[in-house]
Amino acid sequence: MDANFSEEPSSDLSGELRARAESLLETKRAEAEAIANDRDALSTALDSVKNWMERFATKLSLNSIESLTTIFRLLKATWRGEYQGLDKSAIATLVAAALYCVSPADVIPDVVPGLGLLDDAFVLAWTIKSLSTELQSFRTWERLGAAKSALASYLPKFREIKRVTLCQGWLTESESCDEIVETLAPVFPNAQFESFRWHSNIPWDEARDFADGPGADEFGEFLTDSSVDLANTAIFGHSLGARITVRALAKLTREPEKKTLWSRKTTNRVAQTFLMGAAINADDPDIALACTCSLTPVCNFFSRIDRALGYFYRLAERRAPLGLTGLEISCDNYVDCMVSGHEEFFLDVASNMSDLVTFLHPKSVASKISAVDALSHGFSDYLKHQFALYATFFRDSIAANSGAVN
Repeated sequence: MDANFSEEPSSDLSGELRARAESLLETKRAEAEAIANDRDALSTALDSVKNWMERFATKLSLNSIESLTTIFRLLKATWRGEYQGLDKSAIATLVAAALYCVSPADVIPDVVPGLGLLDDAFVLAWTIKSLSTELQSFRTWERLGAAKSALASYLPKFREIKRVTLCQGWLTESESCDEIVETLAPVFPNAQFESFRWHSNIPWDEARDFADGPGADEFGEFLTDSSVDLANTAIFGHSLGARITVRALAKLTREPEKKTLWSRKTTNRVAQTFLMGAAINADDPDIALACTCSLTPVCNFFSRIDRALGYFYRLAERRAPLGLTGLEISCDNYVDCMVSGHEEFFLDVASNMSDLVTFLHPKSVASKISAVDALSHGFSDYLKHQFALYATFFRDSIAANSGAVN
């Protein structure tokens, strides 16, 4: 991949400086191609990048340093043979950008106050934009590895599950669960799948209040109205469906008289509970109560780039949701699994926005991604924070364990 900024709009760098940066980066690329084939040389280059980051981390924007640390981790994982998702051309491009940044003799010397890192950040921005797909794939690989570790204790139990109950979220009343079932079925080869249907196509306030009250009671009854023991049941709750799940399990802990509903079962605790994009406050005390009703840790899959939670939930509730941030209180029998973070959000922005100067000024990104972004993607897609994407991440996390998924 040749360095070519000619199609990009003007930025904080003048045309002359851009041309010089392009020429120097191309020189670094020739050097990088040799380094990419030499493990010792690549190791030395990685040490230089690490030292450079430690020296200038406080002077770069958060987006810049996070992206450079991703490049560092990606190259290191490739060097170790742990990650094999890059071809030689992509490796050379990343090494060239890293070499440009660590070089003291670039277009604007790093020692120049206020301006020394401007060209470095621009080169990083161009690299991130050109290789955003590869970088996002690597971040997903990292997330899957972390989720694999968190889910390790669940692996022996998946084949024992006889019943998987799905509880969908707001505005899903007429939506089929077929895609979710197809995604999850390989993980639970001996289970029957069922969906808890509720009147969700109503205004947000009404749907939220239903989830907190009647919906939780109805879901509790739905769970017990089965010949399958709860000890062999797994629950997947998405969005407001996750809120209903938490409320239902919490009520069975808080109100002992309601446990009569469960009396004919061998246990009043479900085998597994998975929350996905949960539309409930991240510090809600019911979460801790719900965890006592699960035989294995309640597993919360959250994404910092979930648009519906990041915009709509915060606007409507003025609170941080569990599905966006992870848990904000102390809780036993619970584990968080991050599906995607702030950096993935920026990578997505960088790959779609033409103005790379936003890389240098992170606050300007937030100002440009607003209701306009929502309308450009279509309002319905904007609100639908995709149960299927969370379910796919869950399945792929399990598949990362050799032989865990057929």
